[in-house]
Amino acid sequence: MATRGKRRALGQHFLRCAAVIRTIAETGASEASRLGCGTLVEIGPGRGAITLPLAEASAGAGYRMLLVEKDDALALKWASSGLAGVETIHADFLELPVSAWLRDANTAVVSNLPYSAGTAILDRLARHPGRIPVMVLMFQAEVAKRIRAEPRSPERGSLSVWIQNAWDLRRLIAVAPGSFYPPPEVSSEVLVFHPRPEPRVSGSGASTRWESLLKAAFAHRRKMLRSGLAAPWRIALERSGVDGTKRAQSLEWEDWQRLFKACASDP
Repeated sequence: MATRGKRRALGQHFLRCAAVIRTIAETGASEASRLGCGTLVEIGPGRGAITLPLAEASAGAGYRMLLVEKDDALALKWASSGLAGVETIHADFLELPVSAWLRDANTAVVSNLPYSAGTAILDRLARHPGRIPVMVLMFQAEVAKRIRAEPRSPERGSLSVWIQNAWDLRRLIAVAPGSFYPPPEVSSEVLVFHPRPEPRVSGSGASTRWESLLKAAFAHRRKMLRSGLAAPWRIALERSGVDGTKRAQSLEWEDWQRLFKACASDP
């Protein structure tokens, strides 16, 4: 009883829909094989709905598996499973040093992400486009819509722009609450990510200035940029030639490029 309570506290919903499991596992395994990945990391394997078919495919696909599991009982289960080519790390992924999980130049990632930590985990993963050629990740549907939101969409925000700047993504499948046990109160989506050869905004890369610009631009998302931006950023806006009556969610990629270039020496 205590263990079950703990798992609920961790926000675990175990995937049980065979069609969804097959789609995720087949996509993850085929992409890892196609891209020559040496390691496939699964964050939060849970009871193994996705883990087992991925492990079965590993020999033919050429990858070994690394499982990162926070739950004590489940981590013990996988550590003692005896599955060939599968290693388990008992830890919170958000607290792991990068070197502990990102060991290869080509590392695939597949995960049914916990709702409570999905965006934080994505933030960690997405900072390594040069070493992660593919990610197959499940999010709460509301979060997934924010990640893939296009310009002028009400869901578009700093997360959308930051991710799409460095990654191409597509929706793989929608997942209904009944696909889990216990069923959550919300729907989910699985997104597939591939790194872009170059960021859409030239020079942004790992720039802290780029992230600061996004934070400033979306701080008052209902306001026009000329009203919502603080003075140092507003000067860059005026120099950029970007229409200051626009809101951040309406900017096209060429607008972001001009704005980022203009603030290269500010603030």
